[in-house]
Amino acid sequence: MKERLDRLYSQIEDLMSEHRFPEIKEALSTMEPADIGEMLVEAPRAKRVLIFRLLPKDLAIEVFEHMEGAEREELLDSFTEKEAAEIIEEMSDDDRTALLDELPAKTVEKLMQHLSPEERKLANRLLNYPEDSAGRIMTAEYIGLKASMTVTEALQHIRREARSKETIYSCFVMDGERHLRGVVDLEDMILAQPETPISDLMDDDPVFVTTLTDQEKLAQVMSRYDLHVIPVVDLENRLVGIVTFDDVLDIVEEEATEDFERMAGIQPIEEKYLDTGVFTLARKRLLWLVICIMAQAISSSVLKRYSVTIESVVALTFFIPLLIGTGGNAGMQSATLMIRGMTLGDIDWKNLGHIFLREILTGLLLGIPLGLLAIGRAYMLGTGPSVALVVAFALISVVMLGNLAGVALPVIARAVRIDPAVMSGPFITTTVDVVGLLVYFEIARRVLGVG
Repeated sequence: MKERLDRLYSQIEDLMSEHRFPEIKEALSTMEPADIGEMLVEAPRAKRVLIFRLLPKDLAIEVFEHMEGAEREELLDSFTEKEAAEIIEEMSDDDRTALLDELPAKTVEKLMQHLSPEERKLANRLLNYPEDSAGRIMTAEYIGLKASMTVTEALQHIRREARSKETIYSCFVMDGERHLRGVVDLEDMILAQPETPISDLMDDDPVFVTTLTDQEKLAQVMSRYDLHVIPVVDLENRLVGIVTFDDVLDIVEEEATEDFERMAGIQPIEEKYLDTGVFTLARKRLLWLVICIMAQAISSSVLKRYSVTIESVVALTFFIPLLIGTGGNAGMQSATLMIRGMTLGDIDWKNLGHIFLREILTGLLLGIPLGLLAIGRAYMLGTGPSVALVVAFALISVVMLGNLAGVALPVIARAVRIDPAVMSGPFITTTVDVVGLLVYFEIARRVLGVG
């Protein structure tokens, strides 16, 4: 893929150096919009603007929709307000809403003034839906049919409307007040007899979401029912838009990236890494590092509390990194599985008891072989059988505690309406560190009879 893009860009550069603009336009017209968009991102600003202006209008719109971030805003700045408005006017509703979300308020206000009254009204309506809701990413570009239509009438209607719609493969049946009554596939209409009523072909119990449905929940619904498009209704069950699978792919990528960042103790970063300033990167990462330092102060207090035990059996300190590292890793593994289950909708409140029991048993199955390895390591260090047993029992306990923490903390986060990913990563590791040290030295104190 990279070699192909480099070859195409080299071809375009050669043509530009010779000012062979008609041939550039011809070469661009054979390329995929996504490839042109990626090529423009890599190109210097002056060449980027020139190449974009050579694109046919329809292709330019598609390319602009594939671009994102600073490069797209920079390209927009090179146009007059009227030119920018013409591009935004032709964009799909969902892509336009995403773009307007990224732009400064003053820029949005100026651009909106150049939109047609109908598009301005639609853009304002979509922007007024809550962030991360289905209403924010839906498009009103769908095929609407009536139940009383015949197949012939429906296909004629589709032919007239198809070019301006997001998809024609699923059409939506409404009554006179735009209430959603059913969904019918284009394939079924093509295979049916011409005079067959649409009411005989439609699914009269369609899966749908509301404008206020969270984007993550929307993605779960589409995945569960294997849908390529889903209707969006308002609170009165009137059809107001649709969401297509390509938008859901973007949602899944955004949610996965955000969860990954939160699990690593980083506040979500909207821009690309190289487009993000160093001070912004530091600010996004500082909070959790400060929290970890404060939490580790508790670990220091634990060590101080058991200082007599440590002074009596110095060998106990050899295994502190092993214990807290293994416990933290076990907790992260459980948290990852738990968050994944929550995201996919596999985990319900009624299953929690069963989940905790499974993690305890899993902790035992993991802890026993790890404990045996720890015993072997203790003998290699010549610490004696008593210390070896303490380390083994502590390691089994810490792995079980890590598993339970990995399950419990995301559940608590969900209960208090916090993203479960926030409670993983550094938070789980720090929690298990503190509890693990307490368990380790308490077992040592009782088994060895010191402190």
